[in-house]
Amino acid sequence: MAAFMVALKRRKTGGYAARKVIPKDVRQEYAALYGMGWEEKLNIPSSTPPHEAKARHGEWLAEIETRIAALRAGKTGARQPLTRRNAHALAGEWYRWFLGQHEADLRTPSHWRRLSDTLVWDVIYPHAPDEYLSDTRADPEWEWKARPEVRAAVRPLVAQEAKVASFLFEKGLALNDDAMNLFLDIVEDNLLLAFGRLEALARGDYGADPVLEQFPEYVSRAEEVRPRVTCWVLFEKWQAEVQPARSTVARWTAVFNAADAQFADASAITPEAAKEWMIGLINQERSAQTVATVWKTALKTVFTWAVGEKLVKSNPFVDVRISVPRKVEERETKAFTPDEIETILKAALGYDSPKKVGERARRWVPWVCAYTGARAGEITQLRGSDIQKRGGDYFAKLSPSAGKIKTRKARTVPIHEHLVEQGFIAFVEEMGSGPLFYGPPRRRAGKPEPVQSPAERTRARLGDWVRSLGITDLELSPNHAWRHTFKARAERHGMSEKYSDAITGHAPPTAGRKYGKPTPEDLAEALRRFPRYALGDPREIRIPSRKERELQDGSIK
Repeated sequence: MAAFMVALKRRKTGGYAARKVIPKDVRQEYAALYGMGWEEKLNIPSSTPPHEAKARHGEWLAEIETRIAALRAGKTGARQPLTRRNAHALAGEWYRWFLGQHEADLRTPSHWRRLSDTLVWDVIYPHAPDEYLSDTRADPEWEWKARPEVRAAVRPLVAQEAKVASFLFEKGLALNDDAMNLFLDIVEDNLLLAFGRLEALARGDYGADPVLEQFPEYVSRAEEVRPRVTCWVLFEKWQAEVQPARSTVARWTAVFNAADAQFADASAITPEAAKEWMIGLINQERSAQTVATVWKTALKTVFTWAVGEKLVKSNPFVDVRISVPRKVEERETKAFTPDEIETILKAALGYDSPKKVGERARRWVPWVCAYTGARAGEITQLRGSDIQKRGGDYFAKLSPSAGKIKTRKARTVPIHEHLVEQGFIAFVEEMGSGPLFYGPPRRRAGKPEPVQSPAERTRARLGDWVRSLGITDLELSPNHAWRHTFKARAERHGMSEKYSDAITGHAPPTAGRKYGKPTPEDLAEALRRFPRYALGDPREIRIPSRKERELQDGSIK
C-alpha cells in the first residue's frame, strides 16, 4: 500500500502525479514547517519526457523522506556531531553572518573597541589561573584560556554575545553537546577578530579581510536536523527587527533567560503550561504585579511578533491571566496637591545660581514639567539646541535624537512666559547648544555601556531629591505626577483636551481627534491661558544651606 501511495502515475491528460502521505507521528511538526499536514502531492506537466519525470519524482520523494527523517530525529533528541574541520568551517560561516548583522550599524569605532575590551578583561581575564597572575611573562599568549574549565566558564557569555542561537536557527542546524562546545570554543577565538573587523569598518576601512581566508569550506550533512526554536532565539530576533530601547532589553533579558530554561521548544508551549509556569513565578521577591506587567508583557509582545513572522504558530501567553491583588488607594488623585506643588517649586527656586548638574536639574526641570506636563526624562535630556524661538514665543523640541521618547515621535511644546521671566532662556543661552541637565558620560576602558543614559540617571536622582523634601507618599510618583497635575490644571482652566494632549504627547483617543492637529503656535496661544503657579510670599522661600546642598549633591552629581 505504501509503495502504491508513492508511485508515479500517468494521468489521462498525459501528465504525471504522485502522493505521499505524511506519517501521523510527525504530521503536526511537518505542517508547521512545510504547510502541508496530511499529504504532499507532485504534479508534472504532460510535456515532460518520461525519464525526466521519473528523475523529478525520485528527487521529490527523497526530499520528503529526508524531511520526515529529520523531524523524527528531532523528536527523539538527535543532534548533529561536527568534525574539527567542519567546526572551523561553520565558525567561518558564523563570522560572515555576524559581520553581516552589524555592517550597517551606525556605531563608532570606540563602541566595538569597548566590546573587545569587555570580552578580554571582563569575560576571559577573571578566569586566569594563579600561576599566570604571579608571572604573566611565562604565558604571553594566554594559552591558559584554552583550559577546559576556562572554556566551560566563558561559553555561555560567548554564545549570548555572538548570537549563536540565532545563527544556528537560520542555518537549520542542531548540534549535539560535544559539537556545540567545540563550535563555541572556535567562535570565542574569532569573536575578538570580528569586533576588530567591525571597528575597522566603522573607521571606513573596507580593505580585504584576511580572517576569511583561514576558514575551510563547510560540508553539509544529510542528517542535519532543523533545530527547535527557543524563547531566547525569538528574543534575539525580535531585538534585531524592532530595535527596542536598551533599558527594555536589559529589563526583559531575565524574563527570556528564565523562559529559555523552562521551555526547550518555544513552538511547543501550551497555554496551560504557560499559565502554570507564570503563576509559579510569583514569590516573596517577585510580586504578582511584576509578573502580570513586566513578565507577561515581555513574553506576549515577543511571541505576538513571532507569530506574525511565522516563527511560531500561536502565542501561548496572550490569554494568560494573573490575579493581582487590588491595591488600597488612600489618595484622591495622582496629581500633586497645592502644598506639594509649593514645596517642590519653592525648593527649586532656592537654587538661584545653579552650577552643578544636580543643581541645574533641581532648579529648572520641576518648573518646566509643571508648565508642559512633559515626562521628566524628556526634559532631563534637553539640549540647548532644542530650545527655539519662533516669532515672539519660545519652544522646546522634544526629539528622539536627544534620547528616549516613549512614542518615538518628536513634538514641539511651548515654553510658558513665566519660565522666560524666571530666566530659563538666559540659562539656556549661557549653557550653549549641549546638554542642559547632564554632563559627558564617564566610561572606563573594558566596562560595558550603562543601561541607563546620563539623562535617565538625572531623572532618577531628581525623584530622590523630591522624596527628600518630604513628598514621601508611595502612591505618588515624584516626577510623573507633573503630567497629572498639568492635565488637571489645564482642564480646570478651560484648555481643550485636544490641546493638552498635543502638549503632553498623549495620542488622540479617536480618529476624528487626529484631524486638525494643533501647530506649535496654536499650543503657545493656548498655554497663555494656563495660570501661573502662585507660591505665596517669595520672602518665605527657604534657600538650602551649603551643607544641605552638599548632602543633596550626593544624590545628583
